[in-house]
Amino acid sequence: MNSPVSDAPKAESPLALVSLMLGGVVWGLAWWPLKYFGQQGLDGHAIALTAYGLVAVVSLPLIWRERRLWRAEWRLLLLIGLLFGIANFLFTWALMVGSVVRGMLLFFLLPAWGVIGGKLFLHEQLGLRRLLAVALCLVGVFTIVGGLEVFDTPLSFADAAAFLAGMAYTGAGIANRSAVAIPMTSRTMMAFVGCTTIALFGLLVHVPAVPMMMASDWALLVLYAFIWLIGGTLLSTYGVTYVQASRAAVMQVLELIVAMVSAVLLGGESLSTGEIIGALMILGATMIEALGTRSSEAS
Repeated sequence: MNSPVSDAPKAESPLALVSLMLGGVVWGLAWWPLKYFGQQGLDGHAIALTAYGLVAVVSLPLIWRERRLWRAEWRLLLLIGLLFGIANFLFTWALMVGSVVRGMLLFFLLPAWGVIGGKLFLHEQLGLRRLLAVALCLVGVFTIVGGLEVFDTPLSFADAAAFLAGMAYTGAGIANRSAVAIPMTSRTMMAFVGCTTIALFGLLVHVPAVPMMMASDWALLVLYAFIWLIGGTLLSTYGVTYVQASRAAVMQVLELIVAMVSAVLLGGESLSTGEIIGALMILGATMIEALGTRSSEAS
């Protein structure tokens, strides 16, 4: 999952654009190792306790070192960590137990939640363009989950987890935009601390099984934590720091496309007509939001 987004300066770096693209590919393929670990007996809770927990241990000293800078906004920092933690925790579950395509599409309702949250908490103005983006997103997800048939049966756990993860991720982004003094390192690494904290509290209601995995599989889990998770986070963070927000929003679509294509080609999944139509609506909403952002930056 992508890292928190900051306000990008006007001068763009070609290296940052490449970094953002590579980050989209890394996160778009994140389902692949998660599915593998699921086949070895790990669930989303176990991944949060181990992979995210390992990164959280490394993150705490880095966050604490910047305490003088974020002390005045410590409540916002905790909120960022909590919401990003919930998003990572739920999204990991969704990708491991459900359809990658459906999970990514339901998670990527970000334009709708961003518009609604921006209006409620940041008092942003809602024009016709933004309302159109919301409408496209909501109609798109209604189509993805089966239209009127969704009322016949409840959403699956994976669908609900991806849906709620997208809402939590958007809420974290709003909290992130509200913060002024919190350094980028603390904003980014707090997501791992938050996910681990949620997983620890989750032990009160669910204790994940510890499978008898080979030592090589545990080694792969450590590599996933310190290379895949940290690497993807650093690529995305560097990219959004030095690429304009409008371009970053467009590039975020790459993550969704990579996930969908790879899930079909590598994961053996298929796209229903409803999912294709819904995906096009969500992609359209994202482009509308991105082009609108570019217009506001130019003015």
